Order: sequence, then C-alpha cells, then structure tokens
Amino acid sequence: MEYIGIIEGILYVVGDEGISFEQLQDILEIEDSKLNEVLDILKKTYENEVRGFRLEFLGNKYKLTTKKEHAKYFEKLIEN
Repeated sequence: MEYIGIIEGILYVVGDEGISFEQLQDILEIEDSKLNEVLDILKKTYENEVRGFRLEFLGNKYKLTTKKEHAKYFEKLIEN
C-alpha cells in the first residue's frame, strides 16, 4: 500500500507536533475510509512487539511515540 510509507515519512517530518486526520486527507487526496484503513494498518503494524514505535492519536493529531515498555532504555540514554 503506497500510502503507508508516505504517511510514515509525514509523521517523521512533523515530529512532536503531529498531524490531523484532515491535514493527512488534504495532502494525500484520499477518501476518509481509505485513510482510516491505512492508519489502522500502521497502528497494528507498530503494535507488533518487535517495533519501537506506536501510532497515537493525541490532542486531535496523529503522532509517532515510543513504547512505554522501552522507557528504561531511554532513561539510560538520557543518563549517559
């Protein structure tokens, strides 16, 4: 599905700011149902235990976040 990589790239570029459903729809020029389908696939992909990210809907925007299960490693990184 070509939109998966595009959305991943967009999420990376927007960073912590995130992006709304409407903005994604406007950029990609696709139907609501198609965008929902792609976002659902991405969310399920990131739920896999071998992935380091999670797709969250926070403050009316989609954002890539790190998994809480990995927090101890991020704390070590900050300490170093």
